[in-house]
Amino acid sequence: MNFTAHLHLSPDHAEVRVFNFSGDGFKGRAWRANASPAQRLGIDLHRFIDDYTDQHPLTKAAKKHIRPFTGKYSAVALDLLGDYFLQRNWEHFGPMQPFSGHQTLEAFILSAESDISKHIALLKGRAAAMAPHLLEHHWLFSYIEIEGLLSAARGIAHRHPGGAPLVVFFEGPVHDCLAELEQWFFTLYPMLMSASQDFVHKHGDWEELSKA
Repeated sequence: MNFTAHLHLSPDHAEVRVFNFSGDGFKGRAWRANASPAQRLGIDLHRFIDDYTDQHPLTKAAKKHIRPFTGKYSAVALDLLGDYFLQRNWEHFGPMQPFSGHQTLEAFILSAESDISKHIALLKGRAAAMAPHLLEHHWLFSYIEIEGLLSAARGIAHRHPGGAPLVVFFEGPVHDCLAELEQWFFTLYPMLMSASQDFVHKHGDWEELSKA
């Protein structure tokens, strides 16, 4: 799942949300020594979401379906499409997440941008480099259209040699795959929401954070 989904699957706690959003920037375990409880939960939740999604049989089948077009970037394509389907169906999925309340998509994204902006100095890795551009150009709003995914794919291909198939996929073949991939999302995402909520409630730092 990509940025919108990670933010949506977070508890209503700004620091947890931001570190779930930016979890890719933290490798190994050394960072835990100086991390706050919110940071630990956010990064652990990010990793849980990625592992759950990547290892699920539905995701493996979806990757296989689009791999002829995307090559090794099939997982990246699904990440982007996860945000697309979530945003396009926000009225259905937004209220299903008890942590995020019943906000409109616009209100939710603006709230997430505010949280990211307030914690931007704490970000690491790719999220630290990308966040200023995400905030300035309001990238999260662009994922509701295929054209926005295509723009993201072009950025990825510019940064990573071999990413051209991702661009080609969003220029055309994606449209022939949307119905099947939407079924992947509609089946997987409710399970992911439930699993993420269970993960948060069982996490060692959640009891302390929920009392704050």
